[in-house]
Amino acid sequence: MRPARITTPLATSRRTLLAGGLAAGVWSVVGAPVPAHAEPSPMGISWPGRQELPTFTRPRHLDALMMSDDTAVDVQLLVTTLQGLVNRARPEIYVVRGNTTEGKETWLEDTRVPYRLLTDPWQLLERHLHRAKGLVVYDPEVVETINVATTVASLRDGVIASPELVERLSAAPYDLPVLDDFRDRFETSLQATTWAFENLWPQTSHRVLFGINPGQSVPVPPDNWKDFQELAREERPIRDSSNRDVHAYDMADFLGGENVYLRFQDSQPADGWGPAVHRVTVRADGEVVADLTAGTDAERAVLFDKGNSTLKPQAGTNDAHRFADGGGYFVYQLAVPAGTQTLIVSVDMWNQYLVSASGTAPAVSSDDRRPASQQLRDYAVATKAMPFWLASNDSPEETALLERIFAAVEKGTPYLGWFTDEFNGVRLASRHGVYTLAADFLENATVFGGVREPVRPQRAPAPPALANKVYLTFTFSEGDNLQYDQHRMRQLWDHPDRGKVPLNWSVSPLLLDVAPLMLSHYLRTASPVDTVVAGPTGAGYFFPSLWPADHLPRFLADTRSYLDRPGLDVLYALDDRDALTPESAAAYNEQLDLRGVFYNMWFVRSDTTVMDGNLPVSTQLAISDRTVMVERIVANAGDFDGSEPVFVAVGVPAWDLHPGDLVWVLDQVRAQVGDHVTAVRGDHFFDLLRQAKGID
Repeated sequence: MRPARITTPLATSRRTLLAGGLAAGVWSVVGAPVPAHAEPSPMGISWPGRQELPTFTRPRHLDALMMSDDTAVDVQLLVTTLQGLVNRARPEIYVVRGNTTEGKETWLEDTRVPYRLLTDPWQLLERHLHRAKGLVVYDPEVVETINVATTVASLRDGVIASPELVERLSAAPYDLPVLDDFRDRFETSLQATTWAFENLWPQTSHRVLFGINPGQSVPVPPDNWKDFQELAREERPIRDSSNRDVHAYDMADFLGGENVYLRFQDSQPADGWGPAVHRVTVRADGEVVADLTAGTDAERAVLFDKGNSTLKPQAGTNDAHRFADGGGYFVYQLAVPAGTQTLIVSVDMWNQYLVSASGTAPAVSSDDRRPASQQLRDYAVATKAMPFWLASNDSPEETALLERIFAAVEKGTPYLGWFTDEFNGVRLASRHGVYTLAADFLENATVFGGVREPVRPQRAPAPPALANKVYLTFTFSEGDNLQYDQHRMRQLWDHPDRGKVPLNWSVSPLLLDVAPLMLSHYLRTASPVDTVVAGPTGAGYFFPSLWPADHLPRFLADTRSYLDRPGLDVLYALDDRDALTPESAAAYNEQLDLRGVFYNMWFVRSDTTVMDGNLPVSTQLAISDRTVMVERIVANAGDFDGSEPVFVAVGVPAWDLHPGDLVWVLDQVRAQVGDHVTAVRGDHFFDLLRQAKGID
C-alpha cells in the first residue's frame, strides 16, 4: 500500500490576484477567487486563484507564421510582442522560428485548429498590426531596455520596435504613434531594470515572473585567439582537484603594452571537468600588484571575457573558484605597471586546465551583447507581467535586485525562463519560495494555453510478480523544462525504439495549464511500458531543502492536483545536496500520494532509503555515455547474490541519449550479467521495491 492521503485540509487557495497586479477590464478574473476550472470569458484570459498559470480563450483560426532563423531580430521582437497582444484576447497568431526538432507543424496539426500558413513576417504584420495602439522604442545599446519596452507595451497595448523600424511603422499603412522611447535613457542594463522595478512593477501582474534574456553574445571570430600562446596543459583526466597547486608563469614574452591577457580553457572538453581557479597573484619586478580571489570585486574587475565560466562561491572548507567546462573559457586582463621588466603570474588552480597568454587584446569579448529574441516574450505580454534578466551569480548588484523581486511576490509563485547560472538561480528562487519553469525557448504558450484537450489519468497495469532479480528502471531527465516537453521530448517520444524497453518520462505537471494538448498526447499515446512521472521537483523545479520550511507542506498540498489529475504518482526530485532531508521527505510523504521518489542523478551507485516510515527514495546513476552507463549498471548489479532482489535506478540525460541507446544498454547489461536483469516501469519499480522491503 502507498501512504494514505492527507485528510487535514490546508488553505483552499494559495493566492488571489495581487493588489495592483491586474488592470481592470482586461482579465476575466477579478477580486474573489472563482472555481478552479472556470471557463474563460468569450474574449480574454481566465486565471482562477487556485490555478498556477492562465487559460486562454479557445482559438478558432490561426495565422501560422513559419519565420526563418535569419529574420532580423527587431522584426522577431515586433512579431512576438504583437503575438502576445493579439492572443491575450483570443489566440490568432502562431509563430515558429526556424526548424524545430519535432517538426514545424507537428503540434500545430495536433491542435486541429484551422490555420493559414505564412512565411513572410510582414504578411502577418499587415494583417494584425492595426490592433496595436502604438510603438515603444528600445535602445539596442542597452539590451535590457527590450524588457522595459516590452513591459510598457504590454500595459499600453502596444508593440516594441527598434529605432530602425520606427520610421517604417510610423508611416502608412501602419501609422503607429510612439508611445514611449527608451533610447539614451539608461547607461546600463541594471539601471534599466531597477527603473522598471521601481516604476512599472506596481502596475504589472505579480502572479508569474519572467526571466527573459534580451541579449546574446556577439559572435566570436575564429581568429579571436590567434595571438595567444599556450603556457600549460593538464593531460591527465583529473576531476577531483587532486592536482591542485600554485603554478607560476613568466610573462616576459608578452610585455610591451599596458596589459597582458591570460586565458583558461578545458584541456579535455569532451568530459566537462575544466580548470578551476581560486586565486591569481601578479608580481611586477618582485612586487605584488594584484591579488585576485575568485568572486571578489577585484577579480570581477579584470575579467575581460567570462566566456560561459561559472563562479562557485566559498562553501565550508571548499574555496571559491571560477571554472569553465567543455567549450567554456575565461580571460583575465591584467594591468602591467609602466616600466615593468619582469612579470610573474601565479595561479592556484586544479582539474583539467589549458592556460594561454597574449600581450594583445582579443578583438571581441563574448560578454559584449546585442539584441536577441526569445519566443517566451508573447506570454509575458499577454499576462501583463514584467520580464527582466538579472545575473544569478557573478554580479552582486544584479543578484541583489533579483532577490528583491523574488521577495516581492507570494511564496509559491512560478518563474518562467532561465538564469545566467542554473544552480545559483534555483537556490536563490527556492529560498524565497519561488519555483522555476525552464521555458526560455517555449513557443506559442499563448496558443496552447487555449487549446482544450481532455487529460485522462494514466493507470498502471498490475506489476509483475516479485522475484530475485536485478530490477532496472530508466528515467529521462529534463521533464521540468517546458521547452523540452515541447521539442526534444516529442522527438524522443516519436523514436521508433520507444516501447521496446520500459522507460519513465519526466514531464512538467504545469503542462495542465500551459499546454494540456501536449500532456494529453503523451498520456494517450504511451505504450504499456511507458510511464509518465512528475519532473523536478513537483509542480516545478526547486530545491526542497532551501524552500521556506514552514511553507513547503502548504505549497505541496496547494499544487497536489497537478500531479493527481494526470495520475503522476512517481516523482523525480532534485536538491542541492546528496540526500533528501527528513523534513522534505516528511512533507512529500504527508502531502502527496507517491509510490516513490527518484532522487538527483549524479551518483555512481543507486541506493534506496526508506524515509518518513514508508517513502522509498532511490538515488539515480546518470551517465551521458552509454558505454559508461553499462559499466556503472554492471557494477551496481554486482550486489546481487541470488538471495534477494536488487534495485537500480538510472537517470538518462535526455539531451544526449534516446530510446535506442537504452535498448542497446539493456542488451549489453544482460550479456554481461545474465537474464536475471530486467527493466521495469517506474511505478512497478517502487511497487516491487515496497514488497521486497515490506513497506505498507
